[in-house]
Amino acid sequence: MPKTWSGKMAGIVLGVFLVQFIVFIVLVLNNDGLGAIVNFIKLSPMTIILGLVFGIIGTKKEAGTDKVLPVLTSILSVVFAGFTWFFLYGWSFGG
Repeated sequence: MPKTWSGKMAGIVLGVFLVQFIVFIVLVLNNDGLGAIVNFIKLSPMTIILGLVFGIIGTKKEAGTDKVLPVLTSILSVVFAGFTWFFLYGWSFGG
């Protein structure tokens, strides 16, 4: 468990990422793919920014094995940013 405030916030943002991912999967499985993409695009920019900020600061301030949560949060922020860019600019709706 992280000891610094930024490390704990990175853990909270990681939890938000997991909830966001679960909501995305549930919407896709309920045959609401477009709604899933729209919700993902609407929510991800805020969580990506928070994840990168708290992840990077937490990585710098934590020591030892407490760095795992902030590093994981930073990695997931980059992955979510990639998916957001893909959905915004790479996805084609058949046109």
